[in-house]
Amino acid sequence: IGWGIVWDVAYVGALGRKLPYGLALNTAPPGTGAAGRILFQKFGRTANIIERGYGVNNNYNSLQTNFRKRMGNGLMFTVAYTYGKGMGVGGDEGGGGQTGFMNNFNIPWHYAPLNYDRTHLLVASHLYELPIGEGKRWLDQKGLLGLIFGNWQLNGIFRSYTGTPFTITADSTPCNCPGNSVTADVLKPCKILGGVGPGQKWFDITAFAQPGPNRWGTAGRNILRGPGIVYYDMSVFKNFPVKEHMKIEFRAEFFNLTNTPQFGGPATSITSATFGEISSASGQRNI
Repeated sequence: IGWGIVWDVAYVGALGRKLPYGLALNTAPPGTGAAGRILFQKFGRTANIIERGYGVNNNYNSLQTNFRKRMGNGLMFTVAYTYGKGMGVGGDEGGGGQTGFMNNFNIPWHYAPLNYDRTHLLVASHLYELPIGEGKRWLDQKGLLGLIFGNWQLNGIFRSYTGTPFTITADSTPCNCPGNSVTADVLKPCKILGGVGPGQKWFDITAFAQPGPNRWGTAGRNILRGPGIVYYDMSVFKNFPVKEHMKIEFRAEFFNLTNTPQFGGPATSITSATFGEISSASGQRNI
């Protein structure tokens, strides 16, 4: 663009094919109980067996843009933004179901946003050398003022991410389908309320209910998202020249300078006494 500024926009995608998975083989359809376990019917076996194989897929598609200013007049910065979506079938996602499926009779049902998917990601970084001191715009002279106020450098990284998705689960006992897990029934569109802390709901829990006997729930996988992340790390450097090739550096670093809390995800099981509540936080400021 000019003035040492570069702007680029790109589509970035990835395909995962024949990824590893873990499928529970000795499970039962709804309403059949222990007697409905596939291997119990054939061999009288009640213990579970996991099939390790390769054959599930995932994909990632995104718009990525970067705006960069090269170092000039003591200033350099970068702004990077990504709008993307990763889709897969569950489990640990990196292994495409390596840790198991909720419904072992219907793997395609699990196709949904990846557990670590974030729709929006914004990262901005900067480096700024203050224009003060010898060789700079102000106080360009040797002396006490130049020594005190010169050679300061400010650096920072700002990050803002949307939250990751989660699944609303229910008690699998009424399903009577050993070896499988059950999602809740969806009663109405669910609103994100944004509450944090004891008694405060992140989402409207009245939108979900326990499924009736002998059936799966109607909620899909990863249909809601938790809190996003916003924080700013900053550092301050000052160089004290000693000789031509020697200096002493003072450094102060501030992680999460604004002390913005990073909230954990809400309780996702309708059987939990704290269903829909966020009870954990991290990311306190460190200096």
